[in-house]
Amino acid sequence: MRIVLSDKKLNMDKLPADVEVREVSYKELDKYANNPDVVAIAGSRAMAIRCADLELPSLKLFQLTSAGFDGVPCERFAKKGIAVANAGNVYSAPIAETVVFGILSAAKKLRPNINNRHFKLMRGYNLITELQDKRVLIMGAGNIGTAVANRLSGFDMIIDGYDPYCAEKPQYNRILRNTEELYSAAGEYDYIVSTMPDNEQTRRFVGAELISKLKQSAVIVNVGRRAVFDEDALYRALKAKEIGGAVLDMFEKLPNPITNKFRRLKNVMVLPGVAAISREVNERLSEHMTNNIIASLCGEEISNVINGVR
Repeated sequence: MRIVLSDKKLNMDKLPADVEVREVSYKELDKYANNPDVVAIAGSRAMAIRCADLELPSLKLFQLTSAGFDGVPCERFAKKGIAVANAGNVYSAPIAETVVFGILSAAKKLRPNINNRHFKLMRGYNLITELQDKRVLIMGAGNIGTAVANRLSGFDMIIDGYDPYCAEKPQYNRILRNTEELYSAAGEYDYIVSTMPDNEQTRRFVGAELISKLKQSAVIVNVGRRAVFDEDALYRALKAKEIGGAVLDMFEKLPNPITNKFRRLKNVMVLPGVAAISREVNERLSEHMTNNIIASLCGEEISNVINGVR
C-alpha cells in the first residue's frame, strides 16, 4: 500500500486503489521518518521545512498548498530527487478580485463614506474618483499580477508591470525591468499593487526612498508578502499623508491583532489576510494537488515544479 500524507483534503475518487491518504499536521510528520511506503506529501511551507530533514526513501513529490515557497529548502529536496511543486495559479482569482475591491474602495472613498454617517455636505463626495485612464503599476507580473491586470483592464486603466524576470505580456502597457526604471517612473502611478514574494531580492524593497517618489495621491495595495515593505517607512508616509492611502491584506501576525497601528490611520483599509480565501479555491487546490500526485505516481509530468526535478 502506497501512502500519501496531506494536511488538506484530496479528491479520493481519482486516486489509485492502492493509495492510502492520511491527513497529518506538520507536527506528526516525524513518526513517518524512514517509512518506505510514503510516496507523496501535500502540505504547507512549515510542513515542507520539517519534511526536508526526514529520510523518506520512496518520496517523489512534495506538493505545496501555497503559491509562495519562501523558506522552503528546494535545493535539499532536489538533491534527494524529490520534486517540489507549488499551487500555481490556484489563488489568482480571489487575490485579483481583492485588489479590484481595494482599488474601488479607495477610489469611491468607501471608508469615510460608509453607512452615510455624515451630513451630506460633509461626506466629501467631491473626492470620489474614477478608474478610467488612471495608471496602475503591478509589482510582480506573474500569475497573480496578470490576473489583476486582466480584471483592471475592464476599467480602461493604463496598466504597467514591474518584474525583472517575466516575459512581455499583452496585459501590460510596459514592464519595468530594474530599479532605475522603477524609481524613474514611480511618480506616474495612481495605484501601486504588490503581489511580490518574500525573498532576498524583495525584502524591504518598498522603502522610504521608493515611497518618497510616489505622487501624493497614490494608493498602495498589498496582497503580496508583508516583508516586501518597510512597514515603519510606509506608516510614516501614510500618517503624514505623503501618499494617498493604502489597502493592506498581509501582515506579520495573522490573525491581525486589533493593536495593529495601521488600523488607526483614516487613509488605510486593513483586511484580515483573506485575499486568497474562497470556497472555489478549496476545490481548485484539491483538484490541483490530486492531479499532481497522480502524475507523480504514474511517472508523468508534474505541474508547477519549482526545484527543477522532473
